[in-house]
Amino acid sequence: MENELLNAVITSYSFDYRYAEWREINEDIFQDEKTPSEVLDKLYEDNKDNLRILRALSAHPNASASLIKTLSGDINDAVRWGIADNKATDPDILEILSIDNVEIIRYRVAQNPNTPTRIIQRLAEDPNTLIRSGAASNVFAPDDVLMKLAKDPDKTVRIEVAQNKNTPADILEILAGDTEGDVREKVAQNPSATESVLLTLSTDRDLDVREKVALNSNTPPEALKELLYDNEAEVREGVGTNSHTPQEYLAILARDMKQSIRSSVAGNSGASGEILEKLAVDDDGYVRKAVARNEKTSEPLLTTLAKDADWRVCEGVANNPAAPAKLLQYLSVNPDTYLRKAVASNKAAPKDVLLQMADDREWMVRENVTMNPNAPIEALMKLADDEDWRVAKHVISNPNMTLEGLKTLADHTNYRIRYKARVALLRNDAK
Repeated sequence: MENELLNAVITSYSFDYRYAEWREINEDIFQDEKTPSEVLDKLYEDNKDNLRILRALSAHPNASASLIKTLSGDINDAVRWGIADNKATDPDILEILSIDNVEIIRYRVAQNPNTPTRIIQRLAEDPNTLIRSGAASNVFAPDDVLMKLAKDPDKTVRIEVAQNKNTPADILEILAGDTEGDVREKVAQNPSATESVLLTLSTDRDLDVREKVALNSNTPPEALKELLYDNEAEVREGVGTNSHTPQEYLAILARDMKQSIRSSVAGNSGASGEILEKLAVDDDGYVRKAVARNEKTSEPLLTTLAKDADWRVCEGVANNPAAPAKLLQYLSVNPDTYLRKAVASNKAAPKDVLLQMADDREWMVRENVTMNPNAPIEALMKLADDEDWRVAKHVISNPNMTLEGLKTLADHTNYRIRYKARVALLRNDAK
């Protein structure tokens, strides 16, 4: 059965996409990470002189080992670049590309998580700054390499070490004292930064550093307290956004004169019901909208906000996955397109509401129905025939698409739907 489906997919590609526009080939084949490797092989055989096709093939995560090996020796730099960047590329090929005479290719090899440790160590010694920065960004770079690169004379290399999520805490501590603010900013943003480092950086002279400390979930309460009264609004906004900020601090920021700061508190998932109730009647519509979007906002508050005079606040409720079904149904017939669009994208929208919205006059609303994981199969089958491709193209990938639905769509009159359905059937058969 699998061979039958595979032949159907290749046939569908061969007859329907041979003269298709690049936009269609790119969207349907190259942007789909699960395109069968056999289709990619066929594309190569049919387009050996088409550089745009070869470049896209080289970067595709499902390219076959034989195709990757072939393209790794291509004379065009852009093709070898794609192979060097591809996470499916074999370590042996990456080793060969690590001595390529084109710097950007060696840089991509240095970044690739499949690159062997000994190659990363060698590239970390490269005289070219770009390539050393690539090694510094590799999540599998050994600690001794990161330690050495943390002392690199070029700040771009040290920045990559500072933002590497696997950089050990002791190295981040060293970089927290770097003379360059850009480096310290990346340390402040790193999820591995320790409380002591973040406490130190909370008093940094650089605004961007303090802002990133305010946003870091590891920042201790004493550091957040330091930033609570910062002169810069961006820093206080960061404290208001941080879900680990204590309630007493959020209560203070909820009274801040700056609308952006009150909005950050209103959208904070850690804000108490009492704080949200106060901000729900704020004079500023953006603040009320943030409350309306907050999944922790109570049903009574959402009910009130759904009738707000400012459409943006109503849209916030329509987007909220915690909104009750009756409110979403109420907003689904609103004259405002963007409100209906928000309801159509809400994963909490009832199936009957989504079925009704499949007939909406606006394509943006219908498109969101096709992308909603709660869309009923009846709506999806209807929208597969939508005259607007922007709507129809999402139908096949919806998680509610059934096996029977795929079988029906495998003979659809639209060749793009037909191809997508056949590929989906092939994947289903391979499970």
